[in-house]
Amino acid sequence: MKRLYGSILLLWLVSLSVHAQKSFILQHQPKNGFFSISSGVSLPTGKFGLCSTRDEEAGLAKQGTMASISAGYRVAGPVGLMVRYEIFRNRVHEEALLDGVYRINGDTWTANAGFWAITSLTAGPYVNIPVGRWTIQARATMGQASGICPSTSLNGRFMDIPMAIETSEVRSTTRSYNGGLTLRYRLGRSTALQFNTDYSRADFTFSDMKTVTSTGLGRGQTSLMTSVKPISVVSVSAGLTILFGNRSRVF
Repeated sequence: MKRLYGSILLLWLVSLSVHAQKSFILQHQPKNGFFSISSGVSLPTGKFGLCSTRDEEAGLAKQGTMASISAGYRVAGPVGLMVRYEIFRNRVHEEALLDGVYRINGDTWTANAGFWAITSLTAGPYVNIPVGRWTIQARATMGQASGICPSTSLNGRFMDIPMAIETSEVRSTTRSYNGGLTLRYRLGRSTALQFNTDYSRADFTFSDMKTVTSTGLGRGQTSLMTSVKPISVVSVSAGLTILFGNRSRVF
């Protein structure tokens, strides 16, 4: 009877060891593909974040939010191809809008503005560098971007005459470029945490921007203009990755 119990215990220990080894191998087995979703902050750079109405290309953008969805598949060694969809939202520095208003002592003006909304769909190559449970990914993509230049309104008094200056929202599309790095930590067989930093750029031309100037005297003036806005953002984000497609069958 003791021999029987001993044999059963030995088989159980061997089975447990094999299961642990199998689990360890599967958790470290390289995957061919990934699907990830992330969110974080977008930091305007260059003229997009410049707060000066004296520069016509200034975007007057504040720090905002972003979200991205990406998917990719390895095609040769550590190199793969991926697609990436991004959304940025950045509000406008309303105080900076008032810098371009000529005011006499006692004149009071207020400013209201919407937010910049930029979406992009890009594709390109990536390279994965595995280091234990960690993977470093470098990527470069390009594609199409769609942007919304926000509406603005200025309201105040000039020499006791009520005035309002309103610029309507305008949309445009252009080429988009993105480059970034991801640090990915594998949690299990098919899941991982990821931390990203990206630089995205798109140079927009917004045509037929309508500006309406009106006064309390019932007089108004409408003008159309074209504005060039270089949009550049550095984003920092984190998210979750789903891994799929075994490179080789172990069991």
